[in-house]
Amino acid sequence: MNPLSMNVLIYDGPWRMRLTALPSPRPAADEVLLRALAVGICGSDVHGFTGESGRRQPGMVMGHEAVGEVVELGTGVDTLAVGDHVAVFNIVGCGHCHHCTAAQEQRCPDKRVLGVNAGQWGAMAEQFTFPASGLFKIAPSLDPAIGLLTEPIAVAEHAISHLSLRPDDVIAIVGAGTIGIGLAIALRAHGVKTCFALDRIPAKLDLIADFGATPINIEMENAHAVIRAATRGRGADGVIEAVGASATVRTAYDLCAPGGTVVLIGNLAREFTLPLQGVTSNETTIRGSYGFTRRDFAAAVDLVGDPLLPLDRLISGSCSLAETPDIMTRMGRGELNPIKMVIRP
Repeated sequence: MNPLSMNVLIYDGPWRMRLTALPSPRPAADEVLLRALAVGICGSDVHGFTGESGRRQPGMVMGHEAVGEVVELGTGVDTLAVGDHVAVFNIVGCGHCHHCTAAQEQRCPDKRVLGVNAGQWGAMAEQFTFPASGLFKIAPSLDPAIGLLTEPIAVAEHAISHLSLRPDDVIAIVGAGTIGIGLAIALRAHGVKTCFALDRIPAKLDLIADFGATPINIEMENAHAVIRAATRGRGADGVIEAVGASATVRTAYDLCAPGGTVVLIGNLAREFTLPLQGVTSNETTIRGSYGFTRRDFAAAVDLVGDPLLPLDRLISGSCSLAETPDIMTRMGRGELNPIKMVIRP
């Protein structure tokens, strides 16, 4: 391959993705060029790949969970050095709207998100550029696959910021995938002692139990009865929905105690319905949660650097860029159900 070109994965539409060569990018002022060390395959990537969500457009490059190595500095960059390993805060706001100036870039109406709505600017490539201000250093000794877990754990940190947490609160997590496990990790770090996690896949439930959550297999147990029994009939003080289906949103609502809060992370379904009289009479708070702030991301960087957390257990396997289309196809068909599959470009 020409040294001035790189391999990249182009999404061509539902169930179609191809490996091709593109010119290597050059960093602009205040940017750096990164060599991709590890890129996560997120559930949202898979739903976009199959066309189910409609949130990925043909011609784009996916990949928003990433760790890279700095290989070239653009002019004006003095906070990083060639060879640094970094986790990517993947949201770039407009920089001047009310939300950006309040450090809430995830709310910016004109934000660009690496690998989501930014055309051929994605991390499923051998190299990509990124603003230096959005790069957080991680230890070179940390496995890049673990480092990329910063992104989903930051999503969890942001979600729980919508709850007024007290140590004796009972929290329920609907969905024990990567985000669900990230929630269990973040909740424990914030001092929450009682946390339940719902799923139907035994392997995921076994894993989330290792991170402090009490598992509930919805194929074998009545989650509503279990949580009501544990709370003397009150229900969960907070429920976080991390699936994105209309049925699981309703489950989250049904588990919530009067006066409690339901936080919605999953965004696969286009619409859902809830009983209006129940929401109003119970004074239930319904909160959406998207992405993360820099503060959330910094907290997640600290967590992935904690040697006492067995985060390597979340890494289900790895693949090359060339192998990724087949892996995405198998995940889309339900033949693979990894916690986190990692591309090592």
